[in-house]
Amino acid sequence: MSYWGSGDEKAFFTWLVSIKGVKRTEGIGTDLWIYLRSRCLSDSALRDMIAIYKRYDGDMRQLAQFVTQKNKHWFKDPKQYWYKDIFAQRK
Repeated sequence: MSYWGSGDEKAFFTWLVSIKGVKRTEGIGTDLWIYLRSRCLSDSALRDMIAIYKRYDGDMRQLAQFVTQKNKHWFKDPKQYWYKDIFAQRK
């Protein structure tokens, strides 16, 4: 994740822990671990995760694990701005 200042970093963590389903976070070196209450995220929580990963330049491919039968109609929509970042194969 990239921060533009200490206030930006604080805003990131405040936003992240406010997402329903996020239990806690832990920084280990330069890695960030996000602990969730469940392997499934609500549509609203997943949309917030997409937004926060996009805004803070996270590895959006990590979000692909949250596709389900229930959300794939919008989450895997190739017309969405996040599709290539999450689902496109890397060369």
